[in-house]
Amino acid sequence: MQLHELVNTLGQDLQRRYGEKVHKLTLHGGFSCPNRDGTIGRGGCTFCNVASFADESAQLQSIAQQLTDRAGEVNRAKKYLAYFQAYTSTYAEVQVLKNMYEEALKSADIVGLCVGTRPDCVPDAALKLLADYVQQGYEIWLELGLQTANNKTLKRINRGHDFECYENMAKKARALGIKVCTHLIVGLPGEGRDENSIL
Repeated sequence: MQLHELVNTLGQDLQRRYGEKVHKLTLHGGFSCPNRDGTIGRGGCTFCNVASFADESAQLQSIAQQLTDRAGEVNRAKKYLAYFQAYTSTYAEVQVLKNMYEEALKSADIVGLCVGTRPDCVPDAALKLLADYVQQGYEIWLELGLQTANNKTLKRINRGHDFECYENMAKKARALGIKVCTHLIVGLPGEGRDENSIL
């Protein structure tokens, strides 16, 4: 039995709504993170290793060039989501964000944005910007890193925020019509799994 027969996957949902496959194209916007630059910490969370999934040299290219390169690597789709994945992709002045996001949205093949970030780094101006894109008909996903709903674990992994911060941001985003995606871990050894099941 295939996964899509058991659950409504994002890929399946996008294909139904857009009439064809929609792939994510990962982008590097050259962002930093307050947990790396000294604002709230240094070195990142204990698990942080962006180089494991993002080519650090990509940040030297324009967003348009990165999209062209990534689209050339994916030959099974003609529509894409521009995925700002590396580091904290709302951690900049809103005009900087707007310039990057709109450079991505200029491509006729881009149907929307996925913006990976931290729940403590999404100012109201950035939320409004994303909500404006929703109103324009773009597919917008705010990807909020949580890792766990257990505040003790969040402290142990040097996350720099608590679960309530995540909860508040998710509610604010959803109230504006922005879809929210969340990454979490089940728990560290010795912790109960049920504490994270609320998500």
